[in-house]
Amino acid sequence: MAIRIRNYNDEAGYSVDFRNVCDFLIRINQNKVITPHYLWARWVWQFGPYMSMINLSKIGVFEDNDNIVGLITYESNIGEAYFCLDEKYENLKHHLIDYAVNNLSNNGKIKISLPDGDLGYQQSALNKGFCATNEKTSVARIDTANINFTLPDGYRIISFDDEEFDVDKYYAAIWKGFDNQRERNEIEIQSMKKREGFDAPYFDRSLRIMVVSPNGDYASHCGMWCIPGSEYAYVEPVFTLPEYRKMGLGKAAVLEGVRRCGKLGAKYALVLSSQQFYYSIGFYPIQNETWWKYTNNQ
Repeated sequence: MAIRIRNYNDEAGYSVDFRNVCDFLIRINQNKVITPHYLWARWVWQFGPYMSMINLSKIGVFEDNDNIVGLITYESNIGEAYFCLDEKYENLKHHLIDYAVNNLSNNGKIKISLPDGDLGYQQSALNKGFCATNEKTSVARIDTANINFTLPDGYRIISFDDEEFDVDKYYAAIWKGFDNQRERNEIEIQSMKKREGFDAPYFDRSLRIMVVSPNGDYASHCGMWCIPGSEYAYVEPVFTLPEYRKMGLGKAAVLEGVRRCGKLGAKYALVLSSQQFYYSIGFYPIQNETWWKYTNNQ
C-alpha cells in the first residue's frame, strides 16, 4: 500500500474532489452501511450554506494509489471531526485521529464522534488524550415495506417536480419550520437566491415531499436522498410549520418519502436522530456515537 495523507482541495462548488469524496462514501457503504452517521447524502446536504467554506482545505483525505480510503471532515466548522474509513484500512484509525487533532482543532480544542463499541477508534482516542462525554448522537432506521399513513381532509402531497411547486414559498416555509426567529444573514440570502443544493449530485426533486394545507401553505416537508438501486435512503431535512404540528403531517411527509425510496429499490431509510417523533412513526435505533473531547491543555 502507498498511503498518502493530503488536504482536501478547497476549490469552490461541486469540484472533482467533492465528487470523489461523494463517490468514496457511496462505495464504502455499498454492500453494508458502515458509516451511518456520515453518509454521502450528509456530505452533499451540508456542503454549502451549512458548512464553513473557509476551512475546506483542513479536511483530510487518505489515499491509496490515488484512491480515497479515508476521510476526516467537520460538519459545520473546525473544532469537530467525523471519520469515514474503508474497512480494509482499519489500521489507519489512529492516524485519522492524529490528523483531526493537528488540523481540525479550534484554539487547541476538538471533539470527535466515535461509534460506541469500536475499540480501534476508542483505544486510539484514549491514547491520544481524549475523554468520552455524555453527548451522543443516534441513527435510526425504518423499513420501506408496509408503509401506511393518512392525511387530514383537504391536505395533499406534492413534490418539487410538480408544476405548482413554488420555490420561494418553500424557502419561506423551511425558515419558519425550523423556528428561526432572526432574519436570514447575507450568506443564507445569497444561497437562497442561487438555489444552492438544487443542483447537488443525486438530488431528486421527486423525493422532496411537501404536504400542502387547504389554504395552500407548505405545512410540512421531508427531503429524501436515494440512489436508484441502493439498499438504503437518507432522511434530511424534515420540518413542520408551528401552526400545523401534532396533526400527523410530518409523519405523512416522511413516510411518503420513505415509500417513494422503496419504489426505487431501497429496503430501508436512515435518519440521524433520536427524536421520539421518528420512533413513534416506525423508526428504531440502530447505532449510537459518542462525542469525545480533547484539549491540548489537559
